[in-house]
Amino acid sequence: MEKRYQVFISSTFRDLVAERQGVLRAVLELDHMPAGMELFPAADDTAWQLISDVIDASDYYVLIVGGRYGSLDDAGIGYTEKEYDYAVSNTKPVIALLHKNPDNLPREKTETDESTWKKLKQFREKVEKRHTCVYWTSAEELKAKVIVALTAAVKRHPGIGWVRADHVPTDATLSELLILRQRISELEAEIAADRLAPPTGTEDLEQGEDTFEFNFTFKARPADEWSAFSDVSYRGSFKRSWNEIFGGIAPILINEAPDDELRSAFHRHLVSSAKEAYETDKKLKEMELHDFVFSREQIETCVVQLRALGLIKENQKHRSVKDTRTYWSLTPYGDHLMVQLRALRRTPLPSSEAFSELRKNTSGEEREDDAET
Repeated sequence: MEKRYQVFISSTFRDLVAERQGVLRAVLELDHMPAGMELFPAADDTAWQLISDVIDASDYYVLIVGGRYGSLDDAGIGYTEKEYDYAVSNTKPVIALLHKNPDNLPREKTETDESTWKKLKQFREKVEKRHTCVYWTSAEELKAKVIVALTAAVKRHPGIGWVRADHVPTDATLSELLILRQRISELEAEIAADRLAPPTGTEDLEQGEDTFEFNFTFKARPADEWSAFSDVSYRGSFKRSWNEIFGGIAPILINEAPDDELRSAFHRHLVSSAKEAYETDKKLKEMELHDFVFSREQIETCVVQLRALGLIKENQKHRSVKDTRTYWSLTPYGDHLMVQLRALRRTPLPSSEAFSELRKNTSGEEREDDAET
């Protein structure tokens, strides 16, 4: 929507007629609206209230200072300086345009009273300390510099501005926009919820507390013997739920991990689970268990299953040409489930307690049957 900005032009009047005309044209050529109160006799409270109201309604304040200080109010302050102080106090963007050599101006365009000339110099010094000023020497130069300075000010400090009434949305349009915004918010909430839920189509896949059986080999020897000749080979198996499998490897994927690190994490988790399942077996109680071997196919199955369940994903980030590895990370749903599985709770969830008891019973039943030489 195209905006037009109101620009308040502040200066003395009689000595800067041509200059003000040039500035007015510059503002109009930029399709903005000039405003100024120099024609009003600012000698009473009513006139000053009108001036301050117009400054309040303006988006930018343009100050032109030549060789005259101008008429004074009851407190001895010039009305141009009074307008400037009011604009600054209301944080209006100020464009300060000062004559470069006021001492060289014709006598009719400068102050002849020494005290008033001193006030002008003090006013200029105050403006120069507060702002980056633009200096001019002629009406033509002033007009060109206003165009540049005002264009830059609009870009740096966009004002509220004004628009044509026929460009303002109607009540019906605003109502439609509100409905659309509400619908967008609802859809965004649905998308956020979907990101934390299992993907559609996974209902028939093994997941959660469903178990997967791992078969493996390992070696055992008496704990007090270090010779490899004492090793005895065993075959074993145990079952783990998909929640256990995922919870065991998920933390390594919080940022991302290369494929080889992910498979190493699977192997470490499976070895830990295998030791837990067999180290208290009565046949192996005093034995050191080592060299656990799981088939590559079983780990491949785990990777594929967790990917199919929407828990992990292959990253598609652009990497260096030399880096040809595959990287994995958690999906939003995977991150959510990991927190549910791994975060410490003050009191265990009932389902967690039931699952812990099931795991204990299942492990106890399998240990003696599965250990074979």
